[in-house]
Amino acid sequence: MRATIILLCLFLSITSCNDSKKENDADADPNQNAYQNTDQNSDQNLNTKSKENASQSNEDSQLNGSDPEKEDETKKNYSNGDFAGTYINTDHLEDNSCQCFCLEVTSSTSELCLKEDDLFINASFQKNGENIEIYYSGKSSRTSNEDIPWDKFETGTPIAVLSPEPNGTMKLDWKGFSIDGKIAVDYALYGKKTLEGTYKKK
Repeated sequence: MRATIILLCLFLSITSCNDSKKENDADADPNQNAYQNTDQNSDQNLNTKSKENASQSNEDSQLNGSDPEKEDETKKNYSNGDFAGTYINTDHLEDNSCQCFCLEVTSSTSELCLKEDDLFINASFQKNGENIEIYYSGKSSRTSNEDIPWDKFETGTPIAVLSPEPNGTMKLDWKGFSIDGKIAVDYALYGKKTLEGTYKKK
């Protein structure tokens, strides 16, 4: 009986030694450590490459004359609908009282000067992406010239487009009036001389 108990104890101790040896071998598996090191190196390489790419794109933007931070700021200013206000043509800063070379950008209609001290129209503004489209809404009460076919000009086609510039100004591109889906060539210069150009907010 005593011999059986001794054999049983020996058997249990040998079994427990083998189990602890297997656990130690699993902890020291060189393949597992190699896989972990490879994964860590891959992550580090990816992080380094993404930082290099971001740095390179910033450098490219600066070489091309654009500053990403300024562009983001400009987009933020106009993308939130924060475009309303008075803008003055930078070529006519002397018109401080806004007799002819200003834009009053509003959510309703505003008066635009087509020809100094002579022709004025009403216009509405509509945001389209980053740009602001300007639409003819009829002649102003300050305009008495009846030789121009005011009633034939389309109100659903933009007569001009305002675009944000990277330096925070707005550029107005004059398109002209349309009649029956075509540009009214005879009246194309009205507004071009007084309105086209670069504007800054007053």
